[in-house]
Amino acid sequence: YAASLIAARLCFGHLPDRLGGARVAAIFVTVEAAGLLLIWLAPGPFLGATGAALTGFGYSLVYPGLGTEAVRHLPGGSRGLAMGLYTIFPDLALGLGSPALGLIAASSGLDFVFLAAAAAVLPASAIALSLHRRYSISPIWSP
Repeated sequence: YAASLIAARLCFGHLPDRLGGARVAAIFVTVEAAGLLLIWLAPGPFLGATGAALTGFGYSLVYPGLGTEAVRHLPGGSRGLAMGLYTIFPDLALGLGSPALGLIAASSGLDFVFLAAAAAVLPASAIALSLHRRYSISPIWSP
């Protein structure tokens, strides 16, 4: 997970600036969800590890992509506050999601944690696509 997340950010970190953060987030959150589903369905450790790598790769540009969109249309004096508020949400997700996933694991088994996580992150793709379409987002700069 971590190695693929770091590698993806190093190799593809420029994509939100070139293609628009919402478009990149929509694509990468779909990859993240596919990785979580692969872990859920994995019959053994190889496919489980492959799913973990896909999950890390997918998550790698969701946060920066949506962060780009969070500040794109704001005046310079408001961007710091917007990013500060934006960075609260991963902490909130960990604080609320971890106990919820623990309850799912206790009641349904560990496998279902990954199915529930995929179901929780996949709507972010629709939200990102909606942002992309709604604001006709153009890249910050062109190659």
